Amino acid sequence: MTVLPPCTRNPIDTLDTPGPRALPPRCPGLGPGCPGWLRNKGWRVVLPIAAVLLAACAGPRLEPLPRMTVSAPGVAVDRCAALFPQGRWQMTHAIEFRLADGASGNALGVLILDGQNLDCALTTVEGLTLFEARSQGDGSLEVLRALPPFDNPEFARGLLRDVRTLMQPPPGLGRYGTLADGTPVCRYDAGQTITDILPQADGCWQLFTYDEQRILRTDGCQPADPRREHRQTRAVAAHSCERIGGAVLPRRLDLRGFAPSAYTLNLRLLSAEPLPAATP
Repeated sequence: MTVLPPCTRNPIDTLDTPGPRALPPRCPGLGPGCPGWLRNKGWRVVLPIAAVLLAACAGPRLEPLPRMTVSAPGVAVDRCAALFPQGRWQMTHAIEFRLADGASGNALGVLILDGQNLDCALTTVEGLTLFEARSQGDGSLEVLRALPPFDNPEFARGLLRDVRTLMQPPPGLGRYGTLADGTPVCRYDAGQTITDILPQADGCWQLFTYDEQRILRTDGCQPADPRREHRQTRAVAAHSCERIGGAVLPRRLDLRGFAPSAYTLNLRLLSAEPLPAATP
């Protein structure tokens, strides 16, 4: 491990994902340290994007995990898990994304949900399948088709992580309670990642993920025993929720990613159809 120099300036806390030292303040091109699966160059080659460079990957200070008062253990499973589609579904979304520098692209996403199992594909508007994968509830991942450069394993892992965040109840132990301002919240604790779901009065919801981060300092000096805290890394807002085939589905989903850098996903529901149970 590289030994960092002694501190010579007043330390200011900043964040880093697990690793030996802090991320650089800027990311050349769309290289390491930039926005997860969206930094894959395939988005620039196959889909329309306005710019090549992603500047200022070090985003604003991430929000810490808010305090919660637990009121009824176990209620979260019933109240918040019901906000996500149950059973087997096929959905098609128009997907738009934007990176921190304004670069953007679009695609169609086709998804089959079956409990904790899912199949997903990305296609161009002309119908060319760019990527197709299957993931089981145990976290296993099988890539069925990936045109270069979508064959990057990091692309598959990041894409499936975002899909699960948007479409499935979070993993971990669920508890129900309220935040300091009285806002009802369902909190799912999976150890390194904690997820808060805030049910809304109109039947929609907000969701926030908090990943365990190591607290470093902007002057490049690393404490001997850096603190670890959960800080907000993604935020999701569901809009225009309506009952479709026995489930309440959002017509629009907006996801904002904050770390290791910023990106935005906007999903517009084109179709949703409940499917019969799969045969053994």
